[in-house]
Amino acid sequence: MNRKKLLALLAACVVPVLLAGCLDDKVLDLVATGETFVDFPQNETSSSWTKAAVLDVGQEIRDILNDNGYDETDIKDAHVTSVHYGVSSFSQAHDWSITGAITVTYNGNTQTIMNYTSQSVQAALGKKIPATLQKPGVDLINQALAAFINGGNPVLTFTINNGSTTPPPSGGDPMIFDWRAWLAIQIILKQEVKIPDPF
Repeated sequence: MNRKKLLALLAACVVPVLLAGCLDDKVLDLVATGETFVDFPQNETSSSWTKAAVLDVGQEIRDILNDNGYDETDIKDAHVTSVHYGVSSFSQAHDWSITGAITVTYNGNTQTIMNYTSQSVQAALGKKIPATLQKPGVDLINQALAAFINGGNPVLTFTINNGSTTPPPSGGDPMIFDWRAWLAIQIILKQEVKIPDPF
């Protein structure tokens, strides 16, 4: 074997060894954002009413993780980032204007997550309207997310508490529509990678 071939062979063998010895294990934070929703079918004959919907937070987070190729062992933190609402179905002859709040209940505690004021049902049809988040409700949802990270399986109950409706509905003129509230959740994931150590 001539000298050039020998040096080439040594280089081919030694360089990967040297590189392998210069790699460090690092844990990076990655961000995944997912969105879930709850639906509220309405068929109301009074001006004020409540309507509840249950959300299995644990299953929703698992779905977000699975969609991004991760599982529960990879999660480091999670928190709610936004809430939107809109009407998904409405076909009545006249509009309605509604005012109220959506609350969230977890572990026996109930807090407001968002308010809506003089909202036209017809104007919200097919829309995704950003809501101003209320901190007590956000904190409560984040408590549920933390419980999931710590091994729990939290369930949230969202409730519409409508205070007024114009014009007032009745048995002969019920207010019928479907609406949806979207909840965006940001998840911080742990990702172990090998990176070259320059030193």
